[in-house]
Amino acid sequence: MERETFPVRSKRVDRAKRGQTLQHVIAAVILITTAIGHLGHDLLLPLLEMATGIALIVAAIVERVRKTHARVGWLELAGAAMTYVEAFAKLREPHHLSFHILTFIAPTILLLFGLFDTQIRAGLRFEANDDEFFARMRLIRSHRVPWETISGYRVTPTHFEIVRQGQRVKRFKLKDLHDRADAEAWLIEQFTKRGVPAASQKPASPSAG
Repeated sequence: MERETFPVRSKRVDRAKRGQTLQHVIAAVILITTAIGHLGHDLLLPLLEMATGIALIVAAIVERVRKTHARVGWLELAGAAMTYVEAFAKLREPHHLSFHILTFIAPTILLLFGLFDTQIRAGLRFEANDDEFFARMRLIRSHRVPWETISGYRVTPTHFEIVRQGQRVKRFKLKDLHDRADAEAWLIEQFTKRGVPAASQKPASPSAG
């Protein structure tokens, strides 16, 4: 049986990104305001600060009204540009070398997130193959469960639960998904095709998923 995949569209990830966007916009407004005050002392750096701050605000507006994801994350790229400018500005200040190195880490991470936005989102998925069930609902956490260790599955009002040998339960919060009904139907189909029966509704001791 070939590998089958269901893309996860997480409300949790979207909420985190909205919070990050708000933080970026606030930082951009502060940067623009600061740059205006520096115009009399220098020209190049304040203009760069204003340009990157404005670019980030524009990217945030576009991200807000856009209905589909672009191939790259323009908001993250604008945020990376803004924080790179801030890091270069701090090079003028008398700090230890390690401090200057650290200031360039955050924009570099943002840059990578922007360049690989599509691939990162595609990594959020449920996957079923002949050997195991795989789930990644968060960017930095995933789960692999071999079929032979599963004794049943259970659907609750908020979660999809995998009952493992010894009555251990792995829970996946379907309530966090935009297309919860489709995800639930896909999961039931995959588990049924592999001979995994529906478990009783008697709750077992769950583990976080």
